[in-house]
Amino acid sequence: MSSLSLPAAELVAQTLGCVMYGIYLVTLGLAGRVLLTKDSGQQWRRGSEIKWVLVVVSVLLFVNATLDLVVATITLVQAFVLYQGPGGPSHIFTHGSGWQTMTKSFCVPFQSLLGDGILIYRCWFLWNKSWPVIALPLLIWLANVAVVMRFLDLLAQATQGLIISSAIQPWGSCFWSLTICVNIITTSLIVGRIWMVDRQNKKFGIDTVSAHGRRQSTLGNAMRKIIESGMIYTVVSIFTLATYMVQSTVHYPASALEIHSVGITFNLILIRGTRTTHPQPETSVFRFSQTRTRETTLGAESNISDRFVLSRLDKESSGTGMEGMK
Repeated sequence: MSSLSLPAAELVAQTLGCVMYGIYLVTLGLAGRVLLTKDSGQQWRRGSEIKWVLVVVSVLLFVNATLDLVVATITLVQAFVLYQGPGGPSHIFTHGSGWQTMTKSFCVPFQSLLGDGILIYRCWFLWNKSWPVIALPLLIWLANVAVVMRFLDLLAQATQGLIISSAIQPWGSCFWSLTICVNIITTSLIVGRIWMVDRQNKKFGIDTVSAHGRRQSTLGNAMRKIIESGMIYTVVSIFTLATYMVQSTVHYPASALEIHSVGITFNLILIRGTRTTHPQPETSVFRFSQTRTRETTLGAESNISDRFVLSRLDKESSGTGMEGMK
């Protein structure tokens, strides 16, 4: 099945990639402000206040997405401008083991693996750093790393062909299937953990008063934000898998959407997770504890980023609660 010629699919992919990259840069700037500044961007954070894990992941996502876009641009210039030989632009796009194809084929799965990895880390963090909880998604993630290595090995041996060819397709389909599994399982564990604590909070009568004076669950609001943001990545991954399994050239535009949707989702969770953490009257901070839920008053000096990606999640500096991200 091929609804677009290969050159047309590459042009559409580059156009969508540029649009998505622009959206990604905007969200990256907002997320960077959250990570590196406090008091709504009025003051830089000290080194000890910065969550370096999130900063490093943000940088890696940015570098990888930029590399993919640059290589795609170079490939288009080479195919439509510089190459004058037989076969036309398609000859360049079907050069399986060419450095352009290899680089782009590495960037897309690397971005997905990195996004899935940080998702597993968030799950591990919220479940009091419990390894048994993340055992299944972690094993699937490690299996996916092996699948990517085999996929790239087969592609490197192809002197001519497409990444959607029959010889490579089973491995690509396996990768996207495992990616979707990790995303759904880990997101469900995160949302389930928040739901359990939210339910416990309600038993103690702990709640948050909204700006309009209506009683509203803060953690329930956090669940909604995580699900909404995560759906972007999940839906795009399912679309990418579908186009790959039917061996359609539409997979190329889908891959362009995929690589940038990872970074956009990561940034949106950071941005939306801290929007409601500004001090307000009668606002509560909820701690994830193995024994009971505690309520403390949100002080003026509270560190917004200590709540990680969820609104009003404070870190436990001691005891049985969760520790802040280092």
